[in-house]
Amino acid sequence: MTRHFHPAHRRQSIQWARNLLAHSFYVLDTETTGLGNEDEIVQIGIVDRDGVALMNQVIKPTIPIGTGATAVHGLSDLDVADAPSFTRIYIQLSALLAGQVVVAYNMDFDWRMLQQTAARYRLPDVRIGKRDCAMKQYARFKGARESSGRKYIWHKLVNAARQEGLEISRAHDALDDARMTLALIHKMAETS
Repeated sequence: MTRHFHPAHRRQSIQWARNLLAHSFYVLDTETTGLGNEDEIVQIGIVDRDGVALMNQVIKPTIPIGTGATAVHGLSDLDVADAPSFTRIYIQLSALLAGQVVVAYNMDFDWRMLQQTAARYRLPDVRIGKRDCAMKQYARFKGARESSGRKYIWHKLVNAARQEGLEISRAHDALDDARMTLALIHKMAETS
């Protein structure tokens, strides 16, 4: 793995973070029953640009939480047994995110899980204003390239936070991961 900083891409990522912080946006994170095409959200955390928790909700899925997923986020079927279903939080979630700029660390995954979970309940996709991926921006900011030299290496959130000297509290808790993503965005914006 060769480190390479493309100055223009780094500057663009810094400017992305600064522009984001100058406006209203939300940071979202989900924890799920697993990683597959049938898996569902079991926890969702959303914070605003000031780090205020707007949603911190465990959700009872229609399928069991995989043991591999429990090993990552610590949530078991017992932990969500009395939680509301996705249907019960859907209107609140939809109203909260409607028209908003939403950022996630690995937005492709979180967006897929939102769509997948809504589809399981035959609900329409949640409508947001714009979505963006902090992981891809951080990869451009950091500048490490794959061995082919064509793509930037994506860093896990905990590794990115550690590399930037940020506090790591409860990794793989949706609310704490949303706050960690926000802290990483602040760190990028403060870079000169």
